[in-house]
Amino acid sequence: MRDYSVATVSAHAGRRLAQRNLDPDDVDYVFAHGRLYHAGKAVFVHLGLRDIPWEDRRDDRCRRLEGTVLVLDPDTGRHLTTAYRNRRSGSRDIKRKPKRRFLDDLPRDDF
Repeated sequence: MRDYSVATVSAHAGRRLAQRNLDPDDVDYVFAHGRLYHAGKAVFVHLGLRDIPWEDRRDDRCRRLEGTVLVLDPDTGRHLTTAYRNRRSGSRDIKRKPKRRFLDDLPRDDF
């Protein structure tokens, strides 16, 4: 369990937290108990059912946080960029590499 918390929240993240009915205590709970993933140019914190402590699983406040993902700045890991919920395949989508490359990455033939 991490003993530090999110230091700053972007304006976009503030709107997303309000839309998802998440308060700062909820963000701290997800940040403290969630799993940390480094993927792409971001740090993800995902709270799955297995990450919720056994004694908190009967608490509705904690159970509703299942599937919450916090997207943090990769440099400091303390600036919240956005937040979303994905209960079905949260961490699986974070860990999976994209199957298609972008068109800019493809070699171009000069004719």
